Amino acid sequence: MEYISIIIPYYNAGDYIGRALKFAKSQKDICSEIIVIDDGSNDHNSNLLKAYSKEIDLLIVQRNKGQGAARNRGISKSKYDYILNWDADDYFESDFCKKAIQVIKNDNNVKLVTSIGNRTDGKKYSERIIPAGGTLNNFLFDNQAFGSVLFRKLDWRTVDGYDEAPELRGFEDWEFYIRLLKEGGIAYVLHECLFTYFRHSESTTSKIKDTRYDKRLYIYKKHQELYKSNFSSLMEDTFKRLEGERKSRSKIIEGIDFRVGRFILKPIRLIKSLFN
Repeated sequence: MEYISIIIPYYNAGDYIGRALKFAKSQKDICSEIIVIDDGSNDHNSNLLKAYSKEIDLLIVQRNKGQGAARNRGISKSKYDYILNWDADDYFESDFCKKAIQVIKNDNNVKLVTSIGNRTDGKKYSERIIPAGGTLNNFLFDNQAFGSVLFRKLDWRTVDGYDEAPELRGFEDWEFYIRLLKEGGIAYVLHECLFTYFRHSESTTSKIKDTRYDKRLYIYKKHQELYKSNFSSLMEDTFKRLEGERKSRSKIIEGIDFRVGRFILKPIRLIKSLFN
């Protein structure tokens, strides 16, 4: 038996926590403890969580501090050497832990283990995501692993855990992986679809889309020596993103919805100009 601490931050996720706990309990060939951190949920969702008390080894309740702080709190209370972060609205297939632990246990060069995943809204939308993983170079400009991954508690402690800064919320996974890989090692990708990632209106990814460039700038400034030494690549990536934004705007402007709207608004604007 291998021993793993499963850390589940919980914030108003009452619709999903039952499924997460079910899959956490179903992990094969491991001995696990399940730690849930209620990160300032409202009363309704906190009460929903209480119904699963028998499925949880340790429940920690704190005021809302964000996912990074919740993970740090849970990991600090864990008793095993391997940590599996597990977002409350996602789930791993039952043999993920068994396969991931064998990889990281037998290769000190592996700093974290992820897998191919399925991103879905639980309805019509579904997309297969294959993270690149690899060395630090792959993580310089984009996260190449999911937020829910397996890693050593020792490595988490060595890099001082997750950055809890409010301005980094939603990007704390990526920044944590940069520090994990800064001194060498790789992010290993299991080439099986063993993870399901739900994207919905209340997910962190959905909520931060308008501030993603501010968070990216925070990471660049925090690791400025790293990005100075990769200045040419940084410029290439920056201008590639600018070009991508330009093409997206052009596509919207040239789209039928935009043109119809402009046609409808034209007489209204003309009338308005007569009264100005």
